[in-house]
Amino acid sequence: MSEAELLPEITNRRRKLEEASEEGTSKANTDEILKLRDDISVLQRKLKAEAALLEDLIRQHIDAHGDIEIGGGQRLYVGNTRIIKSIDDKQVFQAVLDAAGGDLSVFQAGAEGVLVSQPWKSNAVHKIIGDELFYTVFFVETVKDLKTGRPKRSVKLYDSNF
Repeated sequence: MSEAELLPEITNRRRKLEEASEEGTSKANTDEILKLRDDISVLQRKLKAEAALLEDLIRQHIDAHGDIEIGGGQRLYVGNTRIIKSIDDKQVFQAVLDAAGGDLSVFQAGAEGVLVSQPWKSNAVHKIIGDELFYTVFFVETVKDLKTGRPKRSVKLYDSNF
C-alpha cells in the first residue's frame, strides 16, 4: 500500500473501531487500536521527515530562483531562524503597562493581547512599547545550525494582510 493510500485506510480502520466499540470492547479491538496507533506514529515520523526534506528543497529553490509567490499578498522567502526571549518579565510587564497608559486590557490573550505561553507575544509587545524599550526588555537570538555554526535558515511566509 502506498503512503498516499494510508490516510484513507487509517480513517476506515478507525471508523470500524468506532463501530465495534459501540458493540463492546474486545481483545481484538484492543490489538487493532494499538496497531492503528503504531501505524499512525510511523506515518507521523515519515511525514515529519518528508516535511524537513521539502523545507530543504524549498530553501534551495528560493536561494537559486528567488522568493516563491503564493498569491493573495503571500510569498515564501528564506530568513534566519530567530528566538526572542524576555530578559526580565517584570520589566516587560511594566513597559507594556506604561506604554498602554495603565490599560490592563492589553494583557488579554487573543489577537489583540500580548500574552502567550512564553508568556509574551514579542511582536505585540514590540508594537506597543517601540524599538528602544523593546530591546531593553527582550533579546533576539539567531538560531545557529549545530553542524556549521552559521545562522539556521528556514522558509518563512510573508503575508501582506498582517
